[in-house]
Amino acid sequence: MAKAIHYEVPAPAMPDEAREELDKLLRNLHERGVLRLLNDLLGAFPEVSGILMRGINNEDSRNAIQNLSLLAMGLGRIPPERFATVTRALTEALEAMEENAGDRAPGGPGVTGTYRLLHDDDLWRGLGPLLEGIRRFGARLGEPEEKPAARRHDLE
Repeated sequence: MAKAIHYEVPAPAMPDEAREELDKLLRNLHERGVLRLLNDLLGAFPEVSGILMRGINNEDSRNAIQNLSLLAMGLGRIPPERFATVTRALTEALEAMEENAGDRAPGGPGVTGTYRLLHDDDLWRGLGPLLEGIRRFGARLGEPEEKPAARRHDLE
């Protein structure tokens, strides 16, 4: 005679958390219309890509892309701490200009006011770096134009 087989029903498995998350994501994408947008975009891909290529394939768009690339490379050379200092200084300078814009009396500072400005050490300490920056900026503007790829070593 055959022996009886003792079969134990396994406990139900824990729900698959990844599958639940995927279902939740899919439901949210559907409820917010993202799936419909993506499906429509994929269905119209040949037309959309043609429009994009026509828009990108002109001189102005190529210039814009190159200019953005150069701007990103230039900003990449500036450490975030230094850029934070520059933006803070610009913000304070703009605030000071706004505060003092309405305070000016008509006319110039006069002879005695000009004499005081010439002897204002804080003014000259502030103008020194600004003047040097303008000097270097002007020197770069005087250089002949060339393709940005030729000056790539300047940005690295």
